[in-house]
Amino acid sequence: MAGVLAIQGVDDTLRKLATAAVAPLVPKPQITVGSLDADHEELRLNWFLYRVSPNAAYRNMEPPRTGWTTARGRPPLALRLSYLLTAFPAKAGNGGDQEQFAHAGIAAVMATLHENAIIGDGETALSPLAQPLVEPLRITLEDLDVEAITKLWTATTQPLRLSVGYDVSLVVVDRQTAHAAGPPVRQRRVAVVPTMGPRLAELDPARAWAGLDIAVTIDGSAIGAQFTLVREAGDPAGTGDWPMTVVPAAPGRLVLRVTNPALTPGARRLTVTVSEAGLTAARDSIGLTVVPVVTGPATPLARGAPVTLDTAHATADLEVYLGGRRIDAAFDSPTAITVTIPNTTPPGPVEVLLRANKVAGSPATVTVAP
Repeated sequence: MAGVLAIQGVDDTLRKLATAAVAPLVPKPQITVGSLDADHEELRLNWFLYRVSPNAAYRNMEPPRTGWTTARGRPPLALRLSYLLTAFPAKAGNGGDQEQFAHAGIAAVMATLHENAIIGDGETALSPLAQPLVEPLRITLEDLDVEAITKLWTATTQPLRLSVGYDVSLVVVDRQTAHAAGPPVRQRRVAVVPTMGPRLAELDPARAWAGLDIAVTIDGSAIGAQFTLVREAGDPAGTGDWPMTVVPAAPGRLVLRVTNPALTPGARRLTVTVSEAGLTAARDSIGLTVVPVVTGPATPLARGAPVTLDTAHATADLEVYLGGRRIDAAFDSPTAITVTIPNTTPPGPVEVLLRANKVAGSPATVTVAP
């Protein structure tokens, strides 16, 4: 792989090929590499690099000859170069037509590039600045329509000239920092387990809150498994996922329970992990939605005065619906809110439902005092 001079090496390679192609011609065109609006009066052919784009096949790969010699995830810069080859006739003198000489020159170069479309290591036309190659340079004639060529020439101060496009790849610019190998393996640890691990098949219910029993259907053995709930933004401070409590149940039945009522409501992943000798041997996950609910109080609620409701998973954007109608509420904490029961609410049992973090909870029943 070449360094930062790789593009210059391609320029030199194209110049060499073109120079050799026009050598027998009389008059012989001059070969230049530069912009389209350079001020020249002599007969010449010009290479103009107008676009540098990533090579899609190699942008995330390491060179096949050397393998992973750089840090993983940081492969070298792989590029595709797009050139415009333009024929500039000499300034006409004595009424002579110079276009024919420009046309002969560009035809000669195109024929040479057609015969030498693949340039490998060791070939005389290849510039030392482009070596070593990851794979041979491929020079491909590009089908540029009149509109594409016109757009390029519009940016210059020169009239439109006969031009053809070429793509050159693969051009690799190697990393400028040396690869630092990691330390050798000092202790080998291999865990052998007799199973593929548990697979979470179903949750009942799939919408839960703190204190509710969740029946889990598992395929495979869950011996020694740990169950956690993924931590989400807005949860209480801490690190790591939230452990789930395993509730004693009948043989062949597994019941879990969310323990923290302050968790933010919303969709999460329930994960089961099996470890052996300190290594993760198996892991699986399934979706679980934490919903806000009212958990108390059990005593009748007075009308027309602020009362406190016990909750789980409430947030500051909560909405409270009493008997299907929204009522005013104030957020105190994830486990407590303050509401005012309207005087028009009939006494007796009534359903109350919370909505928080765009998640609607399950209805609970409270009693309104006479």
